[in-house]
Amino acid sequence: MKRQEWPHDKMEGVDADIETSLKEYGLAWIEGETETMFYYGLAHDMQDGFVSFDFCTIANDLAVHAEYDWIDEWEGVYSFTGMTEEEWNAMPLPSKIQDLVQYYGRENIFGSSYWEGLTYEEVTEPK
Repeated sequence: MKRQEWPHDKMEGVDADIETSLKEYGLAWIEGETETMFYYGLAHDMQDGFVSFDFCTIANDLAVHAEYDWIDEWEGVYSFTGMTEEEWNAMPLPSKIQDLVQYYGRENIFGSSYWEGLTYEEVTEPK
């Protein structure tokens, strides 16, 4: 499915306000039946926050520990979030991805981005 075909009116983020989620936290997502599309911040400036974004899809049934098998200190992630392993594992995929991005950085979780990205308007009003 093309990015523009996702139901952007269903976009969620780390804050109740999508603009804050994208510009301040650099993360928002749209949950689909089998995949979740994540938008994540690339370029940031001190006045406007994140000003460009990339995107990717991740399968909803992703085995997080297997996918990120390079992580050898899961206890650090749990401690960072203030959760036990059981509590963290029970969290929905977007929350886990958010925690991993905050702890390890977007490039370690989503990979490298090789373009200038989308503007905020292109993310929120896809054509």
